Amino acid sequence: MERGISENTHPGEIFREEILKANNLNVKETAELLKVARPTLSNVVNCKASISPNMALRIAKVFGGTPAIWLKLQTSYDLREAEKEFKNNAIYLDKYVYAS
Repeated sequence: MERGISENTHPGEIFREEILKANNLNVKETAELLKVARPTLSNVVNCKASISPNMALRIAKVFGGTPAIWLKLQTSYDLREAEKEFKNNAIYLDKYVYAS
């Protein structure tokens, strides 16, 4: 199944642009606000780590919004990455038809 999104944007990139840059914050300041280690946040905003449920809760508490939106962004990103991996590795699964 082909999806309509050609670019797969990591939610860390969205966080960096929409939260850090929009509020003139750096990673160290933001990590302190979120009460996480600077390397932890750095990995998220540099697209090397996922936004966890715990991180989503922290972001919502400090910057507003809901944790669900960050988790939905992460899940969508992960699904698109899995679809690319399936396609690139030519993984084929047999199609079974189940009688109801």
